[in-house]
Amino acid sequence: MMRASTLSKAISSASVALVSVCTFAVAAEDPRAGQLDARVRFVDYRPYQVVRVTGLLRHSIQIEFSPEEEILQAAIGNTVAWEAAPVGHILFLKPRERQEPTNMSVVTQRLDGTKRSYQFELTSADEDLKVQRPFYLLKYQYPADEAAKRKAEAAAAAELAKSRQAERTLAGDETALQRNTHYTLQGTASFEPRSVSDNGKITTFVFPENMVIPAMYLVQGDGTESLVPKTVSGSEVRVHALAAKFVLRQGDEVLCVFNESYVPEGFATGTMTTSPAVERLAREDWAREEKTRDVKRSASTRLPAGNGPTVQPQK
Repeated sequence: MMRASTLSKAISSASVALVSVCTFAVAAEDPRAGQLDARVRFVDYRPYQVVRVTGLLRHSIQIEFSPEEEILQAAIGNTVAWEAAPVGHILFLKPRERQEPTNMSVVTQRLDGTKRSYQFELTSADEDLKVQRPFYLLKYQYPADEAAKRKAEAAAAAELAKSRQAERTLAGDETALQRNTHYTLQGTASFEPRSVSDNGKITTFVFPENMVIPAMYLVQGDGTESLVPKTVSGSEVRVHALAAKFVLRQGDEVLCVFNESYVPEGFATGTMTTSPAVERLAREDWAREEKTRDVKRSASTRLPAGNGPTVQPQK
């Protein structure tokens, strides 16, 4: 049999362990001190964490929430000992009397209309009590929000890159399309392009940086010249036309550009567009392909044989 003294010690040890566990479970979080001044504190937002705030009599505390939140309500358990004044996303807190610790609940509203709840344990102290560690500013930080924001920005950047890639493909990006680079120059001019090429629909002139772009003319079959529609992006000029010959003019200087592989109808990409990666479909063909895809999707969602209910034939 267990002796009384041994039993008493066992019960005492179990009680201490239980108290330790309970104390740990209900412990409030002390905000961490700033690197420059310990009276400025920081704490990460956790929905179900109580934060301990220690205030000095005759001193105020500023609690700063997210700038994207507005305080709706600040409720204090002991309004005789503490007073609170919310202004936007900032809460000013001040102990009036030194009494037993109390609590405070704060509810805020975010820009999207959702609400957040904050819980505090309030403790007041006299100014001459050096054992206390009061602070004047408490700033909340939101690592989960920052992570979600970075994820959303990365997704938006990926979507933008995808959109720009599609635009480059449709516009005749040199890396996406077959290009004709068989161009020769005749004449000497200060505005000579570095390169000339086309994708069967658009002719691209690349000039040196910071060069004044000359006037550009397309030479017709009868020898007449006409100004061409073009898009200028930095040192790159895209002429929305093909020609056997272009004439570039600036003042008295003239430069002729010859397309040595000129094909009036442009390249045959096989897709009825300027890009082999983009296919043009007639409305009937598109509807037919859509119907085929619907049938395939429907077939893929059916139960495999033997998994469905068994129907007995009627006698």
